Amino acid sequence: MNTSKTIADIISYVLSPTVFAFYIILIFLLFPPLNNPENIFVSLTLAIFFLCIFPIVMILYFKRKGTVDIWVSNQNQRLPFYLIAIIGYILGSIIFYVRGETTLFVLSVAYVGVTSAVTIGNFSTKVSSHSAGVAGPLLAVTLVYGVLALPSFLLLPLVFWSRLKLNAHSFTQLTLGAIIGMIVTFCVYVLLYPPSLISIIS
Repeated sequence: MNTSKTIADIISYVLSPTVFAFYIILIFLLFPPLNNPENIFVSLTLAIFFLCIFPIVMILYFKRKGTVDIWVSNQNQRLPFYLIAIIGYILGSIIFYVRGETTLFVLSVAYVGVTSAVTIGNFSTKVSSHSAGVAGPLLAVTLVYGVLALPSFLLLPLVFWSRLKLNAHSFTQLTLGAIIGMIVTFCVYVLLYPPSLISIIS
């Protein structure tokens, strides 16, 4: 593997959907836009489990068996893993709703919506979960914290470059993923997040 592909591979890992979810969780918990969580350690543990670990644990299992690669590159193999991820996000949404943690609840619902939309899109083409899993959360951060977060979108071209370099997706598939991620996330936040706290449009 040449240097550029090695870099692309590293970027794909560092900006993978489940790893990126971890970054967003940390941002929301360390700089809470609403009230501080009653127990940040419990919130962090729950969020990591349902948004980061649950969605990927079966992929890791079947990767070890040699059935799939870490990215589930075969479009036809993706459906069951997307469904497992959606279940994890739904469970997380319920738990955070019951705990009264609005920030993590809305984030989890956004993950449910985006992953569901990507799953539907996957029947037609291999929509990029990487671009959806970065563009959606970046928009969530921007909606919550305002225009100061806009420079974070510079990460998106890195995702596009890395996935194109590795021949994982076409430009169209990456663009579709990013659009799905942003549209669904925007709708979820407009519907569920306290309107006065959506910084970029309030």
